[in-house]
Amino acid sequence: MNKCLFLLFLLLVNAPSFAMTGIFWQPQLRDNLASDTSWQSLMQTLRQQGFDTLVIQWTRYGEAFANETERALLLKKAQAARQAGLKVIIGLNADPDFFTRQKQPLAAQANYLNRLLVQDRRQARLWAKTMGFQPDGWYISAEIDDSNWRDKAARGQMTKWLSDTRRQLAAVLHKPVYISSFFSGNMSPEGYRQLVADIEETGVNVLIQDGGGVGKLNTVQRELYLQASAGCEVKTPGSGIVYEIFTANPGKVFSAQPKSAGQIQELLERRSLCGKNRLYFSLRYLPAAKNVLRND
Repeated sequence: MNKCLFLLFLLLVNAPSFAMTGIFWQPQLRDNLASDTSWQSLMQTLRQQGFDTLVIQWTRYGEAFANETERALLLKKAQAARQAGLKVIIGLNADPDFFTRQKQPLAAQANYLNRLLVQDRRQARLWAKTMGFQPDGWYISAEIDDSNWRDKAARGQMTKWLSDTRRQLAAVLHKPVYISSFFSGNMSPEGYRQLVADIEETGVNVLIQDGGGVGKLNTVQRELYLQASAGCEVKTPGSGIVYEIFTANPGKVFSAQPKSAGQIQELLERRSLCGKNRLYFSLRYLPAAKNVLRND
């Protein structure tokens, strides 16, 4: 093997696997006010700015998007994203009460998680079979925190739920399955890394929220968790990082505003040295969406 071929071989062997550059969109019914033209233009702008994937965080939220008219409008937006050259990951059913109901006693929790599985499977069949949209991946809309799953029995129920959900979704359409997770300092960085590793063992890809918008931990603290769970210095289980491009406003009810254009641009320029996914939350805070989606 001559020197040039040998160098090419080394590059191919050490090249990172395909990593998505995606952005989350949390559909709201008011987003239907966006015209087809403005939405199509926004999707094209995303592609031009280097995004390759749109993650629709849910396709049903409680009773929102439950009727045929609302679903048709959502489908139209997903199709426009694909026409613009974006891959589309379909989020499934979102329960507005998830963060309360996940705290139930073990027996009730197991029943609840099983109901989530049934609802997600139904939603996947609706989109892939009835509506005929073939997604590039599935997204489980529930989020895994570092507080509720410290107990061994609860974690066992959670990983069984995710493993069963992944298998059931594969029976509908075999595509990668994703879920996101966040940390608030309730575990050590190493303990959190193990939580993420346990989830990844189910076959579900874990996307780690960076916490930079919520601001519960400072920069140094957050970096310890990100490096342990989705960094490149050591073998880490997380599939990628979700960068928050908003700043949360004080108060019990969540509200937020976009970070400055300079801060957002700095985050958009982040690159993983080991080919992990990088995603951004969320579309409505992106400068390009300012006149298309409301973020108040």
